[in-house]
Amino acid sequence: MRGLSFLVNDEYYVVDVTLVHKVARKLSVTPVPSAPDEVIGIANLKGRVVTVLSLFQLLGHIERRNKKYNSRAIKAVVFKTLFGSDDQLGLFIDKPGNLVDIDDNNIRLPSFPIGADDSFCISGISEVDNRLYRIINIDLIINKYKIKDEITALPREGKLLYGGTENV
Repeated sequence: MRGLSFLVNDEYYVVDVTLVHKVARKLSVTPVPSAPDEVIGIANLKGRVVTVLSLFQLLGHIERRNKKYNSRAIKAVVFKTLFGSDDQLGLFIDKPGNLVDIDDNNIRLPSFPIGADDSFCISGISEVDNRLYRIINIDLIINKYKIKDEITALPREGKLLYGGTENV
């Protein structure tokens, strides 16, 4: 697997590079009222809506940063179009890394919970050049939000999005 690595809270993560649209080094994010805690906000990236999530909170950790990050530009990994719409998903990161080649035979399942939420979106771990990488499965994040939205969304016309509904 060829992956893009990045740093979040002094831990290394990697995602399949074929799913990445770009690394946005300055993404201006607007908070969304009543959004789940994991949703930092939304951003406009060349006319497309990007819902930016906190990987730190997705893994069940208590937010370590001041909530005022919404008023400034942040760094995020932006993934390709999701849900068959023009909208995109972004993960807030501390620092982008490099491309990493991970041998599929060296990927193993975590034998212990890495995060407080049992690391639902971590599909494996691997060590490359004496560095431990947690492999993110974006489909698991998307599925969590699809299920959550189907259960909690008010019945109305529209399509489901990451943090709520949009009327069409």
